[in-house]
Amino acid sequence: TREPPRIMPLLLSRAPALVLLSLSVVSGFLQPGGMFLRSGVSGIRGLSSTADRLRSPNVVSIRSGARMMPKMMSEGGSEGKLVGLIGATGGVGRLTAAALLEQGFKLRAIVRSKSSAASLLPADVEVVEADVSRPEYGVGLAAAIAGVDALVVCSGTTAFPSKKWGEKKDNGPKQVDEQGIMNVATAVEAVNKAEGPSVSRVALLSSIGVQRRSSFPFVFLNLFGVLDAKANGEAALKQAAERSGFKFAIVRPGRLTGEPFTNPDFATLLKIEEGSKQSAKFAKGDPAGFAGDASRRQAALALAQTIVQDGVTDNLDFSFINVEGPPLSQQGWADAFEILSRPAEALRLEFNNIDKDKFKRWLISWGNGILSSGALFPPLPLPVRVDYPEHPDEVGLQLNFVTVTVTGEVTPVGRVVLRLVETKKGPALVGMREPASQETPFPGEVQILEKLQEDLFRVTTNAADGASGVFGSNNIDA
Repeated sequence: TREPPRIMPLLLSRAPALVLLSLSVVSGFLQPGGMFLRSGVSGIRGLSSTADRLRSPNVVSIRSGARMMPKMMSEGGSEGKLVGLIGATGGVGRLTAAALLEQGFKLRAIVRSKSSAASLLPADVEVVEADVSRPEYGVGLAAAIAGVDALVVCSGTTAFPSKKWGEKKDNGPKQVDEQGIMNVATAVEAVNKAEGPSVSRVALLSSIGVQRRSSFPFVFLNLFGVLDAKANGEAALKQAAERSGFKFAIVRPGRLTGEPFTNPDFATLLKIEEGSKQSAKFAKGDPAGFAGDASRRQAALALAQTIVQDGVTDNLDFSFINVEGPPLSQQGWADAFEILSRPAEALRLEFNNIDKDKFKRWLISWGNGILSSGALFPPLPLPVRVDYPEHPDEVGLQLNFVTVTVTGEVTPVGRVVLRLVETKKGPALVGMREPASQETPFPGEVQILEKLQEDLFRVTTNAADGASGVFGSNNIDA
């Protein structure tokens, strides 16, 4: 008998990426870059069933049980490592301090006022005075950063004019989110040049909509330039990382909600809490259509995770919002970052086991017939040629998208290369879009790949004798 697999779609792309994860349910095939988790389901683990899912931007939704502050530990451990925290007295900053301390990190709070920090932070936190918008203030920004192993930046100001901007308006977005982050980047470069690669990574709290600031509704949020300033600050940090060799992570939460309410905004006015929305949905980059609220607690945990999970979060920028469900477990965070850090994929289907020769014959037959059989309707918007690997041991095919002029001139547009590969988790059919800069599907790509997954499921079975896998014994209709 044939049973439909349990499905949880995962959408990811190289820049914007959407990931839907579940620790108890499968994830599966998606575009622009499919990501998935394994489950006990035999056969193909996770197939997207609709074109709408394939066309969706890019998202990661993760649900699992967890503590309020899940214990997180990197491979090298956190004991003895010193983390600098800029903006430690703000709403997200205070929660980030708690999250980092719980992981065993030593903490240096870099604040504008020691006296204010005294009543907001634990006594064992080292506190130094410095200011991102005035790099010579206090001990000086570079001196405040010197000696830390990693740096988290939670500084920021309000999107609209408020008391936080100061009487002289010298604490607005331009000064804090743009010039301030430029000053931080310069200070980190100076420290690393003087001390060697001292500061190994920097995590920056930014905002959803930074890459969509000319689109609704973010165009209104950007009326006073806060998203412009954040975009310029992000760019400065990335450029400094490339020059100096440190790793970065840019964390873009949705509209901040939940205590402590530190901003004079709508969420504060209504005292909006996360409530039952304690899980998270992540998107690589800042993709179109991705929006929602994010709690300050979740933002703090995300920032702490980028420091804990070094190696997985290298040079990663992502957005996230809160969704219904319990808080993430440590495994949930690890799965989310592992998926977000993967390269761009057009397709990924994972198998329990597979008969390689049977699958190769089936795939060649499918490729030879799919474009001439009339099975694809409506007709494809672009001509497509199917090629196969030259090496006899390789299993897969190549979809070549082209344009043809009325005079018969053929121009390549791009291609999707599908290969059967062995991963640590078993065999997988992986499709990579070329060129790698192609972040959206080629015209007709979704239609072809959706048909492929449908036909694969049609010829697979879950054997009654308990045999697991796809195209293994008794698992392909011949």
